[in-house]
Amino acid sequence: MKNSEQQILDDLAAARNYYSGGKFPQAIEIYSRLAELLKDDKENSAVIQIELGWSYYQNQDYPRVIECLQKARESGILDPQQEFDCYRLSGFSLELLGQKKEAVVQLKKAVGMEVPEAMKRFSYFELGKILFTDGQMIEAEHYFTLARPLFTDEEKSYRTALAYYQGFVNYFQKNYTAARKDFDYVVKLSDDHKTRASGYFGMAHLYYQQKDYPVLIDICEKIMRLDEAFFDKETLGYFLCESYLHLKNWESLENYFSELKSQYPVGRYHKEYSKFAEALKHRQVQEKTK
Repeated sequence: MKNSEQQILDDLAAARNYYSGGKFPQAIEIYSRLAELLKDDKENSAVIQIELGWSYYQNQDYPRVIECLQKARESGILDPQQEFDCYRLSGFSLELLGQKKEAVVQLKKAVGMEVPEAMKRFSYFELGKILFTDGQMIEAEHYFTLARPLFTDEEKSYRTALAYYQGFVNYFQKNYTAARKDFDYVVKLSDDHKTRASGYFGMAHLYYQQKDYPVLIDICEKIMRLDEAFFDKETLGYFLCESYLHLKNWESLENYFSELKSQYPVGRYHKEYSKFAEALKHRQVQEKTK
């Protein structure tokens, strides 16, 4: 073997060792050098571009990921597994860049490749997530349903996340019994406070729909105890205000409404603020006339 060929193999081994050791900038440096050296070697260049793309992905340089994988696909020699990797990694990168529509296109190409179904589970999951946030519940449910049996018992975080999203799909479709089952699953399966709080958040929506305000208050307070930095405190605040209004707990309503209005002056529930303000004003008038 020529020295140059041996050097290429040594550099490739070094780059892969850096990658497996989490030293992505060092891996990128070597892969980039190899990519330039092998740019006219169609077969080997495509492999290097894919591995370079993975390194950029782990280093959170998503535009470079897309660029590398495009070059790999342009070679025209990739097998189905390699094409699948290119499409799914491009999709993940586009999603992280906020380009949701483009991400869906790439992920749909990925799941259309002839590779084992189990390998598609993360792509199904991400497709479902993107479509869910875009309000496309029926299509999101389709991908969640495909993904759910593919995750193993060891992949608990994905199983609970799927149950959470499926629970809200069922909730918005008014299939409340199924939604309750999904949210119960999240609470029971989770082994950390944040995940358990998300399960209770789903339940809070069910109790709000049922107008069971005492239980709703308890659930909201439980969520805040489990996760002080909960991702949707605005909805919790609204649920609490609604509950205290219906239970005529004026002091608590005043406290929580003041905080809700201060934190989210033009938030998602601001159209309801006048209702709370009028109730408190009416109560003050009643107290003055006693």
